[in-house]
Amino acid sequence: MSAHPSVLLLLGPTPWEGPLVAGLAHPSSRVVIERRCLDTADLLAAASSGLARVAVVGADAPRLDADVLARLASLGVRLVAVVAADDQEASLRLRRWGVESVVAVDPTELGAAVRALADAVVRAARADGKVPLPATAAPEEVGSGRVVAVWGPVGAPGRTSLAIGVADEAARSGCPALVIDADTWGASVALVLGVVDDSAGLASACRRALGGTLDPSSLAALAREVAPGLSVLPGLPRAGRWTEVRAAAMTEVLSVARGCADLVVVDCGFSLEADEELVFDTEAPRRNAATFAALAAADVVLAVGSADPVGLVRLVSGLADLDEVVPGTARRVVVTRLRASILGKRGEASVAAALHRHAGIESVCCVPDDRAAYDAALRGGRTVAQVAPGSPARAAIRSLTRELLRDLGLDRAPGLSGLGSAGTA
Repeated sequence: MSAHPSVLLLLGPTPWEGPLVAGLAHPSSRVVIERRCLDTADLLAAASSGLARVAVVGADAPRLDADVLARLASLGVRLVAVVAADDQEASLRLRRWGVESVVAVDPTELGAAVRALADAVVRAARADGKVPLPATAAPEEVGSGRVVAVWGPVGAPGRTSLAIGVADEAARSGCPALVIDADTWGASVALVLGVVDDSAGLASACRRALGGTLDPSSLAALAREVAPGLSVLPGLPRAGRWTEVRAAAMTEVLSVARGCADLVVVDCGFSLEADEELVFDTEAPRRNAATFAALAAADVVLAVGSADPVGLVRLVSGLADLDEVVPGTARRVVVTRLRASILGKRGEASVAAALHRHAGIESVCCVPDDRAAYDAALRGGRTVAQVAPGSPARAAIRSLTRELLRDLGLDRAPGLSGLGSAGTA
């Protein structure tokens, strides 16, 4: 058995591809080419079979994107990339996608390029520890906005209404806000706000993210401004298109979104199940990938449930699941539709006592039920603050938002860039 590290190759159609492969195949390179793959499917299949611990990919390889590299990393394969010496954009894109080593190739100095590539492969093969999953740029490289994920269990407890309400109140306080509809089971933010749009804003953003072309300006162009300082990135027009929202892409979208608005509010899907792993192989897309990615990226998670016996039982159970998905993440619990007809005059105290007893929750925000205000807002495609500024439900959400902005350091922060007119494109 050879002592030299084995490697999988997937290079693009560059003039120097053949000479580079020939040089790497020479015994003096100290590298064994296990397979020269035809495409990304071939590369993933070879990686799944454990043929090699290192893969060399070309920046211009067909169908190579962030999702493919994330799947390779999840299989324990370390990555080395080759780019043209004058292609700085490709180098930055690959590093952004989490490639550990990028080797620049000068066609006039192929010998040096082969040696540098062989050295990078040897170092990667000898590296110990878990293969790091691709990471997006740090927030300070794109923007310093904050992400709030709004999640709740099955049963329509008011996730969308709360997400819109928090973002609207933030915008009214001078903090530019962007709502991202990441509910792959039933996107509804655009419908609630009367946004007539046949395009899938989130799906388009994810496609650009996977291709490495998403930036704050292009993301802003996909959003829709619905009020001064408040914009929306519409979700999927059909739930069946959930495969277009991959985890790696969603993570990148959220990273870039931090540069579009001070506050990014994500309306998540209800399901926290990962049963796809039991049904499909590890390369299958995940129905709840967008929710998992949003929860992992969030600075704060708002866990919302409805104020009735069924809703509270579901919330308590869901909070346990949430702790398993994102342990240690800052969390606030919100209970909506509080009404005396079902909980009595001391409904808020009853809810707080029940959540403390069964889930150890020390503090809960209760939003009174104001059906008339929400009906008027839905009928007009507007926010509750626009149609019923004196609503008690609006007052509770405004108080919650002020606390969130204070805790996130946004209560006095000037707008980063906002989406402004760009959001109307």
